[in-house]
Amino acid sequence: MKLLLNALLDLLFPEFCCLCGSFLFLDHKVIACKKCWEREFREFKGEKCIKCGHPLSLLPGKGHLCKRCLEEKREFYFDKVSYYTLYEGLAEKAIVELKFSKLKPLAYQVGREISKSLKVFINENHIDTVVPVPVHRNTLKERGFNQSEEMLKGAGVHFENLLEKPIYREKQSSMSFKERRENVRGLFKLNGEVKGKRILIFDDVFTTGATVNEISRLLKEKGAEKVFVYTVAYTPLRSYK
Repeated sequence: MKLLLNALLDLLFPEFCCLCGSFLFLDHKVIACKKCWEREFREFKGEKCIKCGHPLSLLPGKGHLCKRCLEEKREFYFDKVSYYTLYEGLAEKAIVELKFSKLKPLAYQVGREISKSLKVFINENHIDTVVPVPVHRNTLKERGFNQSEEMLKGAGVHFENLLEKPIYREKQSSMSFKERRENVRGLFKLNGEVKGKRILIFDDVFTTGATVNEISRLLKEKGAEKVFVYTVAYTPLRSYK
């Protein structure tokens, strides 16, 4: 019955693969055909900078540090960052569609895709609590959901809403790293106990790291033992410059 209903919906409301343009019928991944999704939405397996997570092959420095962290001596409040894929191609299209076209089913699809990788990261780092990055109530009202929460549901990962974002500020997409860092200062509020815990912050995209770094600062200030970051995608320097 469910298969028949899905077939009927696909015929009544035809959609096409965002990459190859083929008609999406039954076995597809919301915005892409199964073939394109499996080819393009793939886990990044390369070595990452131990400080900022940047792919070392794209920004080689020395040892386990990328060139930027090595030269700028950058420091973060979080202890480790990882991600599933790079913010390019299909991954970028999927996250943009999810956030701006309000395609909630896409959140579950992305969550299912990253589930295994995310759970391995949680187990390896002995995480006590997973915390999604919150959105402001205005964004929640406009979009109807928090994409980070919905992706965690799709991944089958339990989370706690220990954070809130009571202040609304300008979107950061066109800001520099320094501007982003200032823009997020004091932006979040903690509503729970984290003392002595190992916390994982989950978000959709890591660009400069300003948001998760500010949250990490707050968590460490409130006594968190360790703070880790995992995002669906990571924006390499060549993309956001």
